[in-house]
Amino acid sequence: MNKRLIFKNGKKEIVERKNFKDLLKEKKIIRLIGAHNALTAFLAEEAGFEGVWLSSFELHASARFPDADILTTSDYSNIINKMEDRIVIPLMVDGDAGGGSVINTIRMVREYEKNGAVGLCIEDNKYPKRCSFYSKTKDKLENPKFHASKIKAACDNRINKDFLIVARLESFIVGNGLNDAIERANLYVEAGADCILVHNKETTPDLIFEFSQVFKKDVPLICVPTTYNTVHEKELYDNGYRIIIYANYGIRSIVKSLQETLKLIADSHSLSSANDRVVPMSEIFRIVAVEELYKNEKKYME
Repeated sequence: MNKRLIFKNGKKEIVERKNFKDLLKEKKIIRLIGAHNALTAFLAEEAGFEGVWLSSFELHASARFPDADILTTSDYSNIINKMEDRIVIPLMVDGDAGGGSVINTIRMVREYEKNGAVGLCIEDNKYPKRCSFYSKTKDKLENPKFHASKIKAACDNRINKDFLIVARLESFIVGNGLNDAIERANLYVEAGADCILVHNKETTPDLIFEFSQVFKKDVPLICVPTTYNTVHEKELYDNGYRIIIYANYGIRSIVKSLQETLKLIADSHSLSSANDRVVPMSEIFRIVAVEELYKNEKKYME
């Protein structure tokens, strides 16, 4: 754990900041919510989530790009730095395929860790990746040995051993089946992966439950229930999943709300039509810590 200076209830406090390995020792469900900037990360913290998932889907969408490895390591590092500076809960980065080679993976780990992330997930899609939920997603995955080399490079080049390296399986996404998923997972764990994320886009969690029943390695499992979203997190936990990522509900809710609010204003030609759909200005002042601004000015400038 490291210390973090925060501004809370009008006062500055020094708090202990946990990483994901600290949280995993507590033997409880760890819930991450997708975010794409410091504001959404802070709202996730206030809502009570244990961590933040810097979602490739959300970050690309916020820049109005498809989720296809278009943004660079520098783009991510800039956002990580701003997000990490304004929250206490830990931040895991969706690292897509980890770059085109192990050299790219090494730089990714160094830059993201340096800028404050405490976890990185890389998937065995071929680079450049395509979002797993696109209708024309790639049907062939990366050679598992090549992906394992990225996992090993990530583990060997992190500065802090508590920086979590997650290997994400896309076997079920492309229809490769359970045996392929187990073989790949075993290989990635042998390469040093701290956790295995089992991805699935079916409408039920049956496949990921089959995986957890057969998989024998003693590493935490992670799931992303975007499409099998009626399942309760306790059922996921009872089937072996320690970390649950709610990956894209943040930006999807923002888009829905903005579309409705902006259409109201545009059609009515008046802000009054949308007054009950927005927070008061004072709530934004609170979130961005205007009171801290005033206190610092008074203390250091007057």
